Amino acid sequence: MFRLGGVWSMPMLVLMRHGEAVSKDVAGSDENRWLTDEGKRDVRLAAQCIPFKPAKVLSSPLRRAKETAAIVVEVLGLEGYEVVEELRPGKFTLDTLARLSPEDKTVIVAHAPDVNQVVSALIGGGSLKIPAGGFALVEYEKLEPGKGTLRALFAPKLVEKLVGK
Repeated sequence: MFRLGGVWSMPMLVLMRHGEAVSKDVAGSDENRWLTDEGKRDVRLAAQCIPFKPAKVLSSPLRRAKETAAIVVEVLGLEGYEVVEELRPGKFTLDTLARLSPEDKTVIVAHAPDVNQVVSALIGGGSLKIPAGGFALVEYEKLEPGKGTLRALFAPKLVEKLVGK
């Protein structure tokens, strides 16, 4: 199992994009899209790269995000995850994140482009794209624009090399 070394003095967040999911046409609706086999595999590997035991896992209420959260919980040996309506696509912003007041070492499973925009705002700008099944590891002073530092960005192709297939 891969583990990222380091000691951090500030709170940490994992902001994860759900794994690859079937299309809306296949699922019948956006809400009902489920993870593909590759999406499940990518999330399982990515969870092994989370460098801490999370205090909690928060998930969007959409099926693909809940499936992603369930895999993270299983891989890390946690009790469960919490569904948060504000993580629904189009609702998740940095202000939303601040209102949620996540504990140190929280994993948040959400959707693009929201999760990309939240990470970009937290670290002070720039363009960032977290691929499906990937995550950003962010250390933060406050949940305000520019008060975070991107410590790592894990994409499925990188995770395969770190953890193996």
